[in-house]
Amino acid sequence: MTAVIRDIAIIVLALETIVIGVLLALLLWQVRTLVVLLRDEIHPLLDNAQQTSETVRATTTFLSKRIVKPGVDALSFGAGLRQAARTLKRRAQPPAEERMPWERSAPPPPPPAATEAES
Repeated sequence: MTAVIRDIAIIVLALETIVIGVLLALLLWQVRTLVVLLRDEIHPLLDNAQQTSETVRATTTFLSKRIVKPGVDALSFGAGLRQAARTLKRRAQPPAEERMPWERSAPPPPPPAATEAES
């Protein structure tokens, strides 16, 4: 009886070894397929994405140097001129005490009274 159990165990172990060997071969074949996929498909996609990002970087640098910076410089210069003109205008006007009464600015009119229909 023991010999039969031993023989059955040997047969089961042999079949198990064969199944594991076949599954290992399938696993190696899948790994090889994955490596080929990475090399032939994904690597060119990554290269293309890297080229695109370099193109975008170059474009933004070009636009920054050629359009944005001169625009900011011109607007800054204009703002400086406006502020200088305001300062010179303020200095050119005499203080309110030295102006004639009709030259002084009148106080703003009071706001209109709310009517009962608006409430």
